[in-house]
Amino acid sequence: MRDITMTPDWKNLYCVLLVALMGAPGLEAREQITWAAKVTAGFSTTFTCSSSCLPNCIYTWSFLGRTVNGSKLIWTPDGLDNTVELQCNVLNPETGDSRTVTSIVEVKNQLSAQISPPNTVPTLSQSLDLVCDDATLSSHQVNQVKQVVWYKDGQKVTLREDMHLLQNTSLHFDSLLPSDAGFYQCETNVATGQHTRVFSLGYLLSFDRWNVSIVGPDTVFTGRQSKFICLTSCTLNVDCTVIWHFRWGFPIGPYLSIHENELKWTPSIPGTFQNFSCVAENAAAGRSAEATKMVEVKGIPLSGSEAVQLSGLFAVILNLGLLMLFD
Repeated sequence: MRDITMTPDWKNLYCVLLVALMGAPGLEAREQITWAAKVTAGFSTTFTCSSSCLPNCIYTWSFLGRTVNGSKLIWTPDGLDNTVELQCNVLNPETGDSRTVTSIVEVKNQLSAQISPPNTVPTLSQSLDLVCDDATLSSHQVNQVKQVVWYKDGQKVTLREDMHLLQNTSLHFDSLLPSDAGFYQCETNVATGQHTRVFSLGYLLSFDRWNVSIVGPDTVFTGRQSKFICLTSCTLNVDCTVIWHFRWGFPIGPYLSIHENELKWTPSIPGTFQNFSCVAENAAAGRSAEATKMVEVKGIPLSGSEAVQLSGLFAVILNLGLLMLFD
C-alpha cells in the first residue's frame, strides 16, 4: 500500500479565509421598481414593477393602506406625505413562489403656505398675511383666482371678524391673537388644471423662539459607540426638521448612523476633538435654531486577550501570504 501524503492547498485555504473575513456576497434581487421623473404632488407618476420571472406572474402593489393589481401603478400624490413606501409583490402562480421589493419615494411639493412679506416677523396685535404659493405658476398666472381652503393644525380655519380671505387665496389677520399660533396649510388645485386637490407644505405660526440642545457625552472612546440626541422645543417632522452639520470635519470611525434627531458614532482616532451641530428648521417659515457640542475622543488600551487574538489573526494571514509567494 502506498503512503499518500496530503498536501494542504494553501491558495484555496487563503481564499476561504478571506471570504470568511470579508463575508460572502449577498443575493441580488431580480425585482425592481422604476419610474421616469421626480414624484411631485398633484402630478401623476407611472411606476413599473419588473421581474425576471415568467410573463404570467401576478403583481400586487401596496402603499398608504391601499392595494392595486398589475405591473404598472399610476399614482398622483396629494402632498400630505413627504415620503411614501411602495411595495410590489411578485407571485409566480405555477410554483407559488413570491418576492417583495420595496422603494422609498420622495414626494416634491411645489405648493407652500408662506408669510407675506417673506421677512415679516409675526407679532401679537399686528396684522399678517399668509399666502398659498404655487411654484408651478408662471409670472403672468400668479394672480389667477383659485379656490383655496386653509387649515390650522389639520382642521379647517373658521374665520373671525378680524380675519379675511383676500382674492380667495390669502389668509389675512387684522390683529394676531395668541390663539392664532399653530401649523397652517392650504389646499388647492395645481396649475396644470388637473382636478386633484393638493395640500401645501406647512407654515408654523409661532410667537416663541425655538430651543435646541444636544444631549450626549462630552468624552467618547475609540471602539465604543456613543449616542447623541438633538432635543427641540418644536415638534419634529411637524413644526420642524433636524439636520446635523459637521463644519470642522466629518466624524472619523468605523460606524456612524444618523436618523432624524439621533446620531450614533464609534470614533477611531484618540486625542482628537469632534464638533457636532444640530439645526432645527422650518424652510417654509424661514425659521431655524442651532445647537453645537464639542466632544473629546480618548483611546482605550486593548486588554491582553484582545491583543493576543488580533496578533494571532494577523500572523495567520501573514504566514498564508508568505506561503503563496514562495509556492
